[in-house]
Amino acid sequence: MIKESEEDMAVVLIGHGSKMAYNKELLDGLQRLMELRGVFKDVRVAFMQLNSPSIEEVLRELAKSGIKKIVAVPVFLADGTHTTEDIPETLKIAFEGEWAELGRDVELIYGKPIGVDERIVDILLDRVKAAEAGNGE
Repeated sequence: MIKESEEDMAVVLIGHGSKMAYNKELLDGLQRLMELRGVFKDVRVAFMQLNSPSIEEVLRELAKSGIKKIVAVPVFLADGTHTTEDIPETLKIAFEGEWAELGRDVELIYGKPIGVDERIVDILLDRVKAAEAGNGE
């Protein structure tokens, strides 16, 4: 159920991008699972490099569609150069220059990477059990 404060909010899941198809498939899967929760008006995937759409493309598409609040979340385990420098810089320039007017009324919020979280430990424990049972691939 969409809360009033989230009815005009979109989430952008940001991935690194890879030559391997699985990287894009993984983010697309996370996007679908988030959409099924019905919390946000829109959930999109964007990539820093090698895959499309780019971060800038997604932000501009959302702004053109009338979204006024965008939360960009890096789908990375930990902070690093990409999450502390590269992605924030890309977010900063997405609405500069010819795109400034488009982004004028858009609130762009940047989230943190996954980090240390009990829910990740649960997944890791499941993977250990599966590996021990001979089901780890």
